[in-house]
Parts: sequence; C-alpha cells; structure tokens
Amino acid sequence: MVIGLTVLCIVLVMIIGLMGLEIRRINRELAYINTHETNIEVTTNTNWPPFNKLAKSINESLSKTHQARIKRIEQERQIKQMLTNLTHDIKTPLTVAIGYIQLLSKNHDGDQNQARYQRIENNLLEVNYYLHYLMDFNLLQEKNSQLSISKVDVSKVLEKTLFNYYDELTAKGLHMAIHIQPGVEIRTDKTLLERAFQNLISNLLKYGHTDAEITLRDKDVEHFEIIFRNHTLQAANETAQLTDRFYTQDTQSDRRSTGLGLDIVRSLVTTLGGQLHVTSQDDTFTSTITFRYRQLTNDR
Repeated sequence: MVIGLTVLCIVLVMIIGLMGLEIRRINRELAYINTHETNIEVTTNTNWPPFNKLAKSINESLSKTHQARIKRIEQERQIKQMLTNLTHDIKTPLTVAIGYIQLLSKNHDGDQNQARYQRIENNLLEVNYYLHYLMDFNLLQEKNSQLSISKVDVSKVLEKTLFNYYDELTAKGLHMAIHIQPGVEIRTDKTLLERAFQNLISNLLKYGHTDAEITLRDKDVEHFEIIFRNHTLQAANETAQLTDRFYTQDTQSDRRSTGLGLDIVRSLVTTLGGQLHVTSQDDTFTSTITFRYRQLTNDR
C-alpha cells in the first residue's frame, strides 16, 4: 500500500513538473512572439488535451491580433494617401485663387473694395500657410520609413534655397547678412534638408523685422551649424516650448502663430539626425541647427 502511494506521488510530481516545464516553454514562445515581427504560432510538445486547447486558443488570439494589425496599417496607409491627395488637390485651386485676388487688387488700386480684397487675400494666404505645413507633415510620415540618403553639399543647398526666396526677401525689405562657409558636405536626405531651410526662411519672412542674418559655419571639428537670426517687433517668451506642436505664440498681433512651423522644422532636423535650438533675447530671435559631419553614413 505504502509502495503504491509512493509510486503515485512520484508520478504526480513528474506530471506536475512536466506541466510546469511546458507552461514555461509556452511563456518563452509568447515572449518571443510579442517582441518580434513574426507569424509563428505557439506549439506544444505534449498530446495532453488541456495543453492542445490552450495552444489553439492562444494561436487564435494571435491570428486575430495579427489581422487587426494588418487592417490598421492598411487604414493608416489609406488615410496618409487621402491626405496627400487632398493637399495636392487643394493646392492648385488655392494658388490660382491667390493669384487672381492679387491681380484684382493690383488692377483696382484705390477701389472702394480694396480692403475686402486684402482680407480675402490674407485669408487665402493663411489657408495656404497651414496647407504648406500639412504637406510637410505628410512628407515626414513618408520619409520616416525610408530616407533617400546621398552625399549633399549643404552650402549649395542653402544658397539655392535663399536664391529661390530672393524676391520675397527683397519685397520684405530685410537687411540680409549672409555668411555661408563653402564645401560643407554630409550624407543626408536632400529633400528634408531643403524643407527645413524653406520653413526657417518662411518663418524669418513672417516675423523678421529690419535685419536678418543667416550663417553656415563649423561649430567644432565634428559639427557644423546653420544659424537663422532675425529682429522681431516683440520678444518671444518661453522659447523652450516653441518647438512643441501644441504650443503657439504670436510675436506680432497680426501674424499667424509660430509653434506649428518650428515643430515641423524640429521634426525634419531630428529625422536627419540633427538638433534644433531656439533662443530669444530682447528683440532677437535665433534658430540654430546643428549637424555632425560623420552621420547617416550608410544608405538606408
């Protein structure tokens, strides 16, 4: 009798031990599945019905989760594509409308409706302003998955971008001081770099007053910096928050907020492996981009 009970206890201990080992093995498989992009399923090394049912239930849950993830990714792709199509569809008629209202205002100078023309133009330009940043946001979403890395002459890119804004800078009446060190090169995504420069120059055009300075120079042996500095009518407070997408501040009462634009620049620069730092002292606002010379060395 005693021997029989002893044998029974030994068998039960062995069964419990095997069950414990099987549960730990299943847990390891689940931990791997949860931390890796994989379609593998949980398996069982026993023919015990409870473990077979457990493995089947887990795999059904994993399959449903996988299908839901695929559906979510496809929905996100469709939303991004819809936003891209909408922004481009809106951009063309908006540009035409701005052109017409500017022509109408110019040809009817002194007209009693001149003030109305100006209000219409201002509203159209404001829509264009936000559409511009929506297009940049879409571009960032596309580029985050695959950057187009190549050797880029940053000096030439900055010079070309400034040249494209020459008429607007001239019309603004800003006294420009430009100091661009030649031959500054890194491997980066040229499109995103251009967009960062365009946004900072646009910011300068909107809020700059009397004087502005753009400098490209070595910071030290490993880094270089691009500095956009301009005078403003009013000092910007809490500059540490200006690159926050949800924080905005008007430096001039008749101008649009600065927060969205600087957040886009921060996202562009960060995606390229650089840093954006903004400061404000008295009536001078400064945006500084810093890059390392040895960065993004491999094509992605």
